[in-house]
Parts: sequence; structure tokens; C-alpha cells
Amino acid sequence: EIVRRLAAAGYRRAVHADLFFLSKLVLPVVGGVAGFLILHEFLYTVVIAVVGFLLPDLWLTQVVSSRQERIRLSIPDALDLLVICMEAGLGLDQAILRVGQELKISHPDLSDEFVLIGLEQRAGKARLDAWKSMADRVGVDSVRQFVQMLVQTERFGTPISKSLGAFSDALRIRRLKLGGFKSFVE
Repeated sequence: EIVRRLAAAGYRRAVHADLFFLSKLVLPVVGGVAGFLILHEFLYTVVIAVVGFLLPDLWLTQVVSSRQERIRLSIPDALDLLVICMEAGLGLDQAILRVGQELKISHPDLSDEFVLIGLEQRAGKARLDAWKSMADRVGVDSVRQFVQMLVQTERFGTPISKSLGAFSDALRIRRLKLGGFKSFVE
């Protein structure tokens, strides 16, 4: 579960899980010892140790939710770029790689996910399975809806670029209504 949450936060290496577990072990001890040395009270020492134990989980929850929000806000832009790439003649897989490269500066979280999709596909994973894995990793509803839209277009043979354009417009309107995009007037 912790490894899955760390992956949702963008930390996928094994060392990240080791550091997280290490912090869950060290922070309570350091907090407890520091609390006892400074306050000389057993109850405060226990409270500080418990806070030290819970602190990594609180941090991870915050990092996951902020990354999910950044991905949610960047999806319409990525889909527009995906449509442009596909209308320029690239296939879906090549367009995904290109969008992943182009978004590296403006939307690094989504760029990492697109690059990971490309790597999974090169390793032999089916396109829809790679997209479903991303939807599970990211945990954003609009990504899940996007994957379902891809499944439907594959099943019924509809043009992907038209579906992507309509879906991106719907997401952009939703983003504007929810206040996730500041106007230029402000």
C-alpha cells in the first residue's frame, strides 16, 4: 500500500520506500528523545513520538493530493497536444511519447506518466493495459474517464482524434467551472 501511494506521489524507486519506512522509524525516536530532553515530561514525549510516527503519512497524503490536482489541471492541455500530434500524422503511441517530451517543463507530473506509458508499451504491455495502469497509479477521475473513452474508441473503431478533442473540451470547461484555472484579468 505504501509503495502504491509513493508511486501515486511520483516516487517510484525502491529507495523511496526505504526512506519512507526509515523516517517512520526514526522520527518517533528522535521526536521522543528531543521531547524528553527539552520538556522533561513523559506525556509530551509520547505525544511528540506519535506525531513523529504520523508525520510521514500526513506528508505523503499531502504530496499525493497535490500531484493529483496538478495532473487533473494539466490533462486538457495534454489531450489538445495529443490531438495536434495525431492530426499531424503520428500514431497514438508516437503521439504519447511526443506529448510526454513536450510537457516535461510545463506539466512534469503528467509528462512522467506519459513517458512511463511509452516505456511500458516498449516492454510489451498492451496499450490499454498501460493506460489502465496509469489511471490506477494516478487516481484522478478524469484520467479514468479518459481511459474508458480510449477503450470505447478501440472497441467501436471511432476516430481517436475526434474523441480526444471532444473529451478535452469537456475537461477544460469543467476545469474553468471548478475554478482550477485563473483568468488573465485577475
